[in-house]
Amino acid sequence: MEEKERERFRTILTELRRRLTTDFEKIRDASSEEWGADLPDINDEATRTMNRRLLLSIGARSFDVIQKIDIALDRISEGDYGVCQECGEDIPVSRLELLPYAELCVECQERIEREKQS
Repeated sequence: MEEKERERFRTILTELRRRLTTDFEKIRDASSEEWGADLPDINDEATRTMNRRLLLSIGARSFDVIQKIDIALDRISEGDYGVCQECGEDIPVSRLELLPYAELCVECQERIEREKQS
């Protein structure tokens, strides 16, 4: 991958990381507010528990993606961004445009998912 294209993906990843970090902080704050709310009714408590679980699940997913973005940014710095971590082949740019923090080509990703299901 050429330097110009790597820099384009660095910009995309950096912006995505910034947005996810902001969203993660909002979710964390909302979860904290939800945790501290005084609700007298058992139904309100059940709703609060469901909301808290949902917020934590979304927050965990955002945190996982942020970690993957950090790895992708490191790979850009090291010069091996866009290379499948499994087979060593180039990951198509079209895949990286959809999932800029992808570590695997489609074939390796599908194979690993099939193996997990077996």
